[in-house]
Amino acid sequence: MTASLGKFIDSGVNLASSAIVLQGGSRIDLAVSAAAAQTAALSGGIYDVWCDVAAFIKVNPVANNVTVANGYLLRANNTIPVVVGDGDRIGAIAGGAGTLSAHKVN
Repeated sequence: MTASLGKFIDSGVNLASSAIVLQGGSRIDLAVSAAAAQTAALSGGIYDVWCDVAAFIKVNPVANNVTVANGYLLRANNTIPVVVGDGDRIGAIAGGAGTLSAHKVN
């Protein structure tokens, strides 16, 4: 796990910090459904991600190919911190219509 997070640790992102930085950030909303969708390219950092329906998510420069087989299950109405690399996108697919939201916190 440490090897895959090396670029974030080396860039000074403190993964152990419990403080959040909201200055300059704004919420991102993505309509999700049974067809995969992705956000625009994001700046690197840690994002709080939540969705009003259960969804499978993926973070990658191309993330609209997320499936129930390769995505991470984000249970409905839960918030998780997600590390996003510079230029990555958050992709999501769900069993029904909903809204996935994200906010950069570090």
